[in-house]
Amino acid sequence: MSVTRLKNYPEISFIEETSFEELKEKMISDYEKRYRELTGNEISLAKADPYRLILYACAVAIYQGYQYEDRAGKMGLLKYSTGEFLDNLAALKGVTRNEAEPARTTLRFTLAALLNRVATIPPGTRVKGQDLYFETTERGEIPAGMDYVDIQAKCQTPGSIGNGFLTGDIRTMVDPLPYTLSVENTAPTSGGADRETDDELAERIYLAPSSYSTAGPKLAYEYWVKTYSPAIGESKVISEVPGEVDIYVMVDGQLPTDDFMAQLEAYMQSGERRPLTDHVVVKKPESVSYDIEFVYYIRKSDQDMVETIQAAVKTACENFIAWQRKIGRDITPSQLVYELVKAGAQSADIKKPEYTELTDSQIAIAREPVITYGGIRDD
Repeated sequence: MSVTRLKNYPEISFIEETSFEELKEKMISDYEKRYRELTGNEISLAKADPYRLILYACAVAIYQGYQYEDRAGKMGLLKYSTGEFLDNLAALKGVTRNEAEPARTTLRFTLAALLNRVATIPPGTRVKGQDLYFETTERGEIPAGMDYVDIQAKCQTPGSIGNGFLTGDIRTMVDPLPYTLSVENTAPTSGGADRETDDELAERIYLAPSSYSTAGPKLAYEYWVKTYSPAIGESKVISEVPGEVDIYVMVDGQLPTDDFMAQLEAYMQSGERRPLTDHVVVKKPESVSYDIEFVYYIRKSDQDMVETIQAAVKTACENFIAWQRKIGRDITPSQLVYELVKAGAQSADIKKPEYTELTDSQIAIAREPVITYGGIRDD
């Protein structure tokens, strides 16, 4: 379990950190001690002694039992619990795992010619985008004399796989209708999320007690935001004006669409999730673009690993960009140096970015990085 909130809690062992070697030696020692108590004679089992080998064989089965015992105990603790054990732990807090959610978009159906009657698009009408199908979630009508209607639609395959279709990518009619129509999505697809992971569920369980009251604590708002959709990877709750709560979110590492924000805001406005005196507004974080440009060097002693380290440096830069993409996090070049050194670079000359303070409503978005290999340097 890698939930940040739980990392500071102590490690627990229900078998007192007993190793397999310790168990074997303990069994040999106990055997020799008990033999001496019963016979009055000293005994020392040689390495090839049949009794020692029997005890070793027994130790394998016994230690396996130790492992089951340790795991069973840990499955009852939020820090370690996984899978169905975590689901049952969540039940104690009234929390259930979020299942996969389909991506959504708006489809515009346009008539080839005006009609003197209403054209109906039934719910469930399918439209294809590459290898995925989207279906309308509501009944749509094009009034007489009009040529188009916009209808909400969702991907038939739940999960993040349905995200990322650009405007106009979904345009192949699958289900025939009694009039000639063209169709295309008027907004990028978004909001699709895979089944909630153990780490995501554990964090919501941790936050769940904050939701028991609608007194408006920050953690309570975070809990409800994450409950709305597992696609929300990050949220920031601030209140700059008394009675107004601003919620900034990122969806799958990207800025949310207007449709997603409207739906989340309607969800959060429920009296069950906020004090009646709070006005909740969902907003996009303000993007602050920054450049990355650096020259890195490799130790002379590592010159046989140049290609490996070069690949690791590229990954380190990507890790920094992902780490930096957090609402309200200052642009911190020292973190980039840390990632590069950890990847195997001897040193790095960072030209960009410079340290920049951000407000709680801003987020740093990197432009294409410029990475230059400077060559070999002495250790």
